[in-house]
Amino acid sequence: MTTIIAFVLILGVLILVHEIGHFVTARKLGVDVEEFGIGFPPKMFSLKKGDVTYSINWIPIGGFVKIKGESGGDANDPKSFAAQAAWKKSIILSAGVMMNFFLAIVLLSLGFYFGLPQSIDQTTPLDRVRDRSTVILEVLKDSPAEQAGIKMGDKIITINNETHNNADDVYNEIEKGVADDMKIVVDRRGEELEFSVRAAELVGRDKPMIGVSLVDTGVISYNIFESIWQGISTAGILIWRVLEAFGMIITNLFTQGKLSAEVSGPVGVAVITAQIVKMGWLQVMQFAAILSINLGIINILPFPALDGGRLLFVFAESLTRKKLSEKTEAIIHNSGFILLIVLLIFITLRDIRLYKDNIIGFFTNLF
Repeated sequence: MTTIIAFVLILGVLILVHEIGHFVTARKLGVDVEEFGIGFPPKMFSLKKGDVTYSINWIPIGGFVKIKGESGGDANDPKSFAAQAAWKKSIILSAGVMMNFFLAIVLLSLGFYFGLPQSIDQTTPLDRVRDRSTVILEVLKDSPAEQAGIKMGDKIITINNETHNNADDVYNEIEKGVADDMKIVVDRRGEELEFSVRAAELVGRDKPMIGVSLVDTGVISYNIFESIWQGISTAGILIWRVLEAFGMIITNLFTQGKLSAEVSGPVGVAVITAQIVKMGWLQVMQFAAILSINLGIINILPFPALDGGRLLFVFAESLTRKKLSEKTEAIIHNSGFILLIVLLIFITLRDIRLYKDNIIGFFTNLF
């Protein structure tokens, strides 16, 4: 139940914040909003205040904003979205994405204030570090570590029943045991796992190794001003990395005709949420910040039915001084929406296949 509540709350908050961005900017720029809904239909009940209907709906994930004229109608009404200048439309359409990025900054800043795991280097103030650990930063392809099942992000607990204080000590222990099988115990998102690994000769390496790179991490807290700066800078880095990842995913989709294994839908997010919840509320906040950035970037992609697709139409209209008919634009956006649903179904089915053991275990524990 904790996982279900966390999953619904995280997605609900991310989508609601996104829609609040559209709602507030539309109202501030003089555009009528017909309905602001919490959850999705069917409708539970509603209340009309002024010209806006506020509704509570039965499906408790996220929400929606219905802006007057957003589909191209009521073009002669000065309070319709369709009648607005291009700059106003652009602000309203991009406001949801900006709110997702702002939420990520807030969550990360709070996380840094209370303490989030970070890599430790020579510039790290060691007096602020707590819960120090050694984490696997990279696993080489086809290496003994990869073949054994060790993954990036695993925290080293013991090697041959010995604990170690830092990455250098771990490297030394691995070098001492290269001729024998090593028992490596790791923490993977709150779950303790044990692996048996033997070092081997790797291409381009001058000595046997198991094929991992390590980094020392620790939980570091900052004062309020430092945490805000850390939140802004970290959000910027995450936005850039997510953009890079999406670029690679889209490139692979068109060049190889397949989606990357790292792409997950609601089922995959739910499985990861269950793992993150075990790690504590700060990690849940950090995970929510990453999801918020992902949601923002997905929405700004120039694809029909998404905010970015609608922005593309606004820019094209401002450049050409010509507007597509309401019917044509609706067909394009509806077609894009259908494609997105098909893609979501495909990803969901793949997630069910990939995470079937997690899903079976979840329902077993639930009932």
